[in-house]
Amino acid sequence: VVDSLKLDSPKTKVLADKFKAMNLQSVMVIAEEVDENLYLASRNLVNVLVVEPRYADPVSLVRFKKVLVTKGAIDKLKEMFA
Repeated sequence: VVDSLKLDSPKTKVLADKFKAMNLQSVMVIAEEVDENLYLASRNLVNVLVVEPRYADPVSLVRFKKVLVTKGAIDKLKEMFA
């Protein structure tokens, strides 16, 4: 769980370095809101999927070794399943 995953620019290398620092190689990211920078930075990473809570599905959750969730996304997931 992270506070947020905001990027200043749509650079794949920046996002890849963040994941490498967290020791994440195969990761599904559930973010409260997928902004343009996050989308553009993640689309070239093979073992990375970035989605909003409403698009998180069981098959994707099983496919990736790790799941990274923002705090805002947890709140939205709670609303969806309440």
